[in-house]
Amino acid sequence: MLYQRILTAIPLAIFVIWMIFFQPTSVFLYFLLFIMLISGYEWAKLSGVSSFALRGGFAVFIPLLTWAIHYYADAYVDLIIKLAAVSWFAITVYLKLSEPSPVNTAFSPIKLASSFIILPAAALAMRDIHGMNLLSGGQGADWLFYALSLVWVADIGAYFSGKKFGKHKLAPHISPGKTIEGLAGGVIATSLYTLVAAYYFELGMEKTFLLVALSIVVTLISVSGDLFFSFLKREAGLKDSGRILPGHGGILDRIDSVLAAMPVFIVGYNWLIAPALL
Repeated sequence: MLYQRILTAIPLAIFVIWMIFFQPTSVFLYFLLFIMLISGYEWAKLSGVSSFALRGGFAVFIPLLTWAIHYYADAYVDLIIKLAAVSWFAITVYLKLSEPSPVNTAFSPIKLASSFIILPAAALAMRDIHGMNLLSGGQGADWLFYALSLVWVADIGAYFSGKKFGKHKLAPHISPGKTIEGLAGGVIATSLYTLVAAYYFELGMEKTFLLVALSIVVTLISVSGDLFFSFLKREAGLKDSGRILPGHGGILDRIDSVLAAMPVFIVGYNWLIAPALL
């Protein structure tokens, strides 16, 4: 299984890096729309949509909605992203207070409707980060890579810290494997990584402090994204959201943390970091 995961992850990572650094934002957006297409299908499945045709229809609707917002309602993108960011903080509280219901494959309109904000907002947030060249000195792609790699570094730090020191369960009712020690390891890893990133972006002391603070918040919210989809999968009686990625499961299994992290990152960047760069 590990060998299969590596064989899938390496070419996928290379392709994503190529898209980020060697394609314009307009092309990168269409890559995101393709990801939203598959994500929409998997989300419909988690929401109890049993018909293949209806899942397919919903899968097409999500990237069309995202593109329509991008093309016709760009003035409202910032509001949509902020709404998604606030939603993720609310979801964090909900996950702390709630437990998954017994397995129920019945259709849930609320679960399905929640994707109308979460999926487009994440795609549009990544579009905005990739294209934010005016304030970042032409480093939009670098900032996007940093934002995405925060999630990856958090996962790696949490894995090794949890494996070595993990004793206290973070959310045993949702994901028994996650520990508080693992979360702490993820926060430490992303904080150290951010110090390196701040040096690369040539940030001063104040900006570095703000970026570290933002990285901690993004790390914590990324864990909420992971737990949220674990919550949905438990209620749907599914181990994975799909089977499109050998050894990994579905697209949502790979981007669950990213969906939560990206809106929060761009909101935090615009609020804390961008004003300091002026």
